[in-house]
Amino acid sequence: MFRRSPLEQYGRAKHDAQAEFASAHEKTLMLFDGAITFIGVALQAIDRSDFELKGKMISKSIAVVNGLKDCLDLTQGELPSNLYDLYEYMVERLFKANLTSDTKAIEEVQKLLKTIKESWAKIPSEVHHVSSAKARNI
Repeated sequence: MFRRSPLEQYGRAKHDAQAEFASAHEKTLMLFDGAITFIGVALQAIDRSDFELKGKMISKSIAVVNGLKDCLDLTQGELPSNLYDLYEYMVERLFKANLTSDTKAIEEVQKLLKTIKESWAKIPSEVHHVSSAKARNI
C-alpha cells in the first residue's frame, strides 16, 4: 500500500482547500495550471523513456482540456465556439502525440494552454465576479 509523506499530505490538503474556496475563475486557472504541469511531466517522461508516465500525464492533460471544453457555453457567441474548436485541436494533437511521443506537438499544446491561461488571468475581477453571481441566480 502506498503511503504519502506528511509533506505530500499537507500539499494535497492545501490544494483541496484552495479548490474548495476558489471562485469559478480561480478554479479555471487551476485547471490550466494542472494541464500545463501534466504536459511538462509528460515531456520529462519522454526524455527519460518512461512511456507509462508519459501516457498517464497526457491522459490527464486530455481530461482537463475536455473538461474545459465541456464547460463552454456555446450559446454565447463566437469566442466559446472558437475555444471549443481549439480545445478539440489540442486533444487531437495530444492523442496523436501520445502514440508517437511527438514532443513538438506536445510543446505546441502546452504553449497554447499557457497563452489561453495568460489571457484568462487578465480578465478583470469585476467581470468574473459578475458572471459568477449571474450563474448562482440561474
